[in-house]
Amino acid sequence: MSTSGSTPTSPVADEMTDVRTSLAEDAMDLQHPVLRRLQPARDLGSGVRRGATWAAAGKVIGQVIQFLGTIITARLLTPDDYGKAAIILPLTAFAAIFSTLGLGSAVIHARRVTEKLLSTAFWINAITGVLITLLVAALAFPLAKVFDQPLLTPLMLLASLNFTLSLNVVHTSLLERTLRFKQIAVLETVCSVLSIGTVVVAAIAGAGPFALVLGPLSYTVVRTLLSWATVRWRPRAWADRESIRELWKFTRGITGFNILIFWSRNADNLLLAGVASQADLGNYSRAYNLMKLPVGQIQVVMNRVLFPALSRLRDDRARLGRAWLRALSVSGVAAAPIAIGMAVAAPAMVEVLFGRRWLGMVTVLELLAVSALPQTLTATVGGLLRATGATDAMFRLGLVVCGVRFTAMFAGLPWSTVGVATGLMIAFYVETVIFARPCLRETGLTWRQLLRAIRGVWVSCLALAVAGMAVRLLVGDVWPAWQVLLLQIGACAVAYGGTLALGQRSTLQLAVDQVRRLRRRAGR
Repeated sequence: MSTSGSTPTSPVADEMTDVRTSLAEDAMDLQHPVLRRLQPARDLGSGVRRGATWAAAGKVIGQVIQFLGTIITARLLTPDDYGKAAIILPLTAFAAIFSTLGLGSAVIHARRVTEKLLSTAFWINAITGVLITLLVAALAFPLAKVFDQPLLTPLMLLASLNFTLSLNVVHTSLLERTLRFKQIAVLETVCSVLSIGTVVVAAIAGAGPFALVLGPLSYTVVRTLLSWATVRWRPRAWADRESIRELWKFTRGITGFNILIFWSRNADNLLLAGVASQADLGNYSRAYNLMKLPVGQIQVVMNRVLFPALSRLRDDRARLGRAWLRALSVSGVAAAPIAIGMAVAAPAMVEVLFGRRWLGMVTVLELLAVSALPQTLTATVGGLLRATGATDAMFRLGLVVCGVRFTAMFAGLPWSTVGVATGLMIAFYVETVIFARPCLRETGLTWRQLLRAIRGVWVSCLALAVAGMAVRLLVGDVWPAWQVLLLQIGACAVAYGGTLALGQRSTLQLAVDQVRRLRRRAGR
């Protein structure tokens, strides 16, 4: 956390100033030529500040595009369409873990980037992608029979092409390592617009659930093409055995962790498919995705900026710990109020934005949105543990968390979507303690320091919830939904901002500085 009176512009930038000689990487003249070309001339501290600004800007734009796309497609597609997609998307997303295998993280974490390392990572990604496409295609018909949904066969065949066409893992990792988040923001904005446009056009054309598969496929194709054009690197060697061993040593824990966390996050859709109707499953899927909007975007920003930055600080645990606490505070300030605000304003928000036919998702959204508060803490865990090289510890952590989540889901399954949402809400709060322990061990921090870093945001969110519920109880059944929503937004903003200003001024000032930098960027 920053000291009183300071006005930093990035959670980790202060820890990056004047520490070039202690950075955990080899000299630049020993690195791959593409890395030297992409590496900015500015010092690392300025690079982190600019990277954080552009990463945040890109994710804000992406969140707006995704949110608008959600509103539009919710009015073009039915809950039954979303229910069919909810069955296939977790399966294809799981397969994606094996096509990336944490290779990008290994490239970012390496002390020296060589052609052998880059080419080996590329060919592993490419060959694995083809194999997974064939595997998913082979499973399409049997899974359609299991779920008694014949339409799943063509849906899975179409979705399987994503793995073969996703050939940008190395290119993206090079951009992230060199903190070129401006280029990443532009790439992702263009891809998001084209993806949402594809979904909307396909939905208008009557494609139904196919629209939800065509969107991600168009994103993959455009992202690969633009990444190659931006980085201008292609493999010049075949996979090297020594490089394979080096990559596997680092990525095995990440891959295992990602597999466990993936199923603990997505098994709910598969379990509910056997007890809930297609409409209820569609409502649950829409509510879960809406809850993940603020947390997911913050998680991407934090991991992208934190991981390459903290990787360079991993030899100095004191600076590493201070940087992590500051990032933790900022992630909470940005994401927590949005999530808690969605919980208290759920009835009015759903009616205004999605229409009355989606009111069945309100209860589930309320429960899941409340669970987003502890996820603002866990959003930074992956970046920190990867930066310190504790990837095997990540796998062990995943085993524990997976057990907690599956226990919660099975306990709530008899009560269908509401029961599972309730179980997950409880599990996410329990995980806060589980995730925090290895982070404190790696950084040498204490529980008191951690609680001090998150206290202001959590108390402010409580004030926000009280204000929002007061409006809901007083006028929720009297005023039109849009008026209730506007009043709730105003009351929640005043309550949250006022409480945060009193209890955590330094973190609030940090967030304000980031907004000012974004406005200056936009005005140029």
